[in-house]
Amino acid sequence: MTSNALKIDSRDNVAVATQPIARGSTVIVDGAAICTATEDIRAGHKVALVAIPAQGKVIRYGEVIVMAIQPIARGAWVHIHNTRPDTG
Repeated sequence: MTSNALKIDSRDNVAVATQPIARGSTVIVDGAAICTATEDIRAGHKVALVAIPAQGKVIRYGEVIVMAIQPIARGAWVHIHNTRPDTG
C-alpha cells in the first residue's frame, strides 16, 4: 500500500497528509492502513490516528503541540477549529 500520511515519531497521535485524503478513504502510514478519514483532509494537514478526548494532548514530533478543545474522532481533521495552544 502506498502511504498518504506521514507519522514523524512513534509517540505521535496524528499524522500529516502527504496528499489530499478524501472522506471515507483509508489513511495509510508506512504502508499500513491505520484508519478511515471521517472528513476530507487537505495535504499538509493533520489527521487523528486515535480518538483524542477533549483536553487531550495532540502529539506530533513526539511532543505536545496543542490541546483538543473537543473530542476528536479517529480519522478526523485536526486543526484550529478543534484545538488550542497548550498553555502548560
